[in-house]
Amino acid sequence: MSSPTETTTPTPSGESIFTEENNRLSAYIPVSTLAMTFENPSSTSLTLPADLETPHHHPHHPARPRSTRAPSVISEKQELDDTLSNATHSNITHVGDDDYEGYDGKSVKNGGSGSKVEGSAITHKTEENLEDGVFDNSDNASIIDGRIVNYPEGGFGWLVVLASFVVNFWAFAPNITFGVYQAYFLQASTFPGALPTDISWVGSIGTAAMFIPGPFVAPMTRLLGLKAVVAIGIILASLGLILASFFTQLWHLYLTQGFLFGVGGGLVFFSSISVTAQYFEKRRGLANGIAVAGSGIGGLSLAPLTRYLIAQVGIRWTQRIMGFAVLGFMSAVFAFIRPRVQVVKKGPIFDMSIIRVPGFMYLMATAFVVTFGYMVPVFLIPTYSNVELGQTPATSANLISIFSGINAASRIILGVAADKLGRTNTLFTCCFLAGASCLAIWSVASNIQILTGFMVVYGLFGGGFISIFPVVVAQVVGIERLSGALGILYFGNVVGNLLGAPIATAIMHAQGGKYIGAIIFAGLSPVVAAFFVLVIRFRINKKFFAIA
Repeated sequence: MSSPTETTTPTPSGESIFTEENNRLSAYIPVSTLAMTFENPSSTSLTLPADLETPHHHPHHPARPRSTRAPSVISEKQELDDTLSNATHSNITHVGDDDYEGYDGKSVKNGGSGSKVEGSAITHKTEENLEDGVFDNSDNASIIDGRIVNYPEGGFGWLVVLASFVVNFWAFAPNITFGVYQAYFLQASTFPGALPTDISWVGSIGTAAMFIPGPFVAPMTRLLGLKAVVAIGIILASLGLILASFFTQLWHLYLTQGFLFGVGGGLVFFSSISVTAQYFEKRRGLANGIAVAGSGIGGLSLAPLTRYLIAQVGIRWTQRIMGFAVLGFMSAVFAFIRPRVQVVKKGPIFDMSIIRVPGFMYLMATAFVVTFGYMVPVFLIPTYSNVELGQTPATSANLISIFSGINAASRIILGVAADKLGRTNTLFTCCFLAGASCLAIWSVASNIQILTGFMVVYGLFGGGFISIFPVVVAQVVGIERLSGALGILYFGNVVGNLLGAPIATAIMHAQGGKYIGAIIFAGLSPVVAAFFVLVIRFRINKKFFAIA
């Protein structure tokens, strides 16, 4: 079916005037949104009201069945022309004879063929929307058919970004810096007979446990509300570190500093990261990059602070201080984790229909594969530096600090790049070059200069998955389903985060202590993931040099 003819004439305000045929459609959707979609279909998610999706019978156009496929930016491009054509023969649902219902509950006057919505898009409320999922507007978000179509691109959104930054700082950094605790336990022989790998499981469990709550955050939010979920997470995370200070056996740390802290941090992390995306569209990569930079900066700053506290007050009071710091800092930004829309309590507990969104299975493959190799260099570089290059522990620690600092800065830089060059383009480049740097640089690092160069390159591109992946997920599934989608996808990270480093270490021991097998394993993981991203990229836009 051919698209309706579109004629545009520049106006002093920079917008376009649509022909009579599309005047009714422009009443629902701002012209700038339509123009953005025609120029670059992957740059925005466009959803029409339900009454425009399903045309009524027309003498010259037979009725078309309504699609039940989950909305996706991948499928929207091919459906847009038909949808626009159908919309011109649809009837608009009225609140009164001449009025429409706006998102703020006020009536909007119908001006006939040239009608327009005064000041906002329309909230299309139907019983079906409430049953399926899903949003009940609680702020000044313009919503069409239950989907956000306007973004502040700043304002209060920057406070939300600050809150997410603080959450990332305190949710991830204690696990990233667990090597400091491990060094103390080994030096002080806190657990006689325990091997280094036995102690390292505390950090591995903590990292993996962060992603366990992923699939449960959305249903918990639906039942309890987002604020309650965040509060529960803050309490569990702080208790995990405080209770850890009373340990007498190693398995106590597995349960407290590992599992309990990880689950609590995960509840707060998943809640905050989905809220951030509700305030930004054009600057989403930048906003998310700033937010997730918190974990890198946290790792950079908490490592020396933890060493200092252990030397000054001992290991137990260090754990307590960190626990109260988690409680204090996260509570301080609690009020800023405020969604623009509220999830209603109706609907399925787990929305498994999301797996039918085009491209979602490739996202799952990416999330599952990449984490097997992502943390391997961070775990093995200190011992590689000591054993292979004869460097001191202080030099090895400096390499990790270099990685953490560059990684934190790169997340912001890559966020800006994603907004300018395309999100899937940037994610593919980061995954591929991170893996390639392992294979091409680390594998031949025969001196400290080459190894330092590798840590710089890996720090620059290795953070791409952390900062860009959530915005790519939002691009594929839509903001409204981001929380549930990230929960499912990050749950797949549990296996890789838990087993990636032990597998690499086992390969190394099987080769008599040689690192080359572990290096290849670490490099192949993100390279394979990059090609899954490439499939998503060309499903969104088949043009080779397109911004997608």
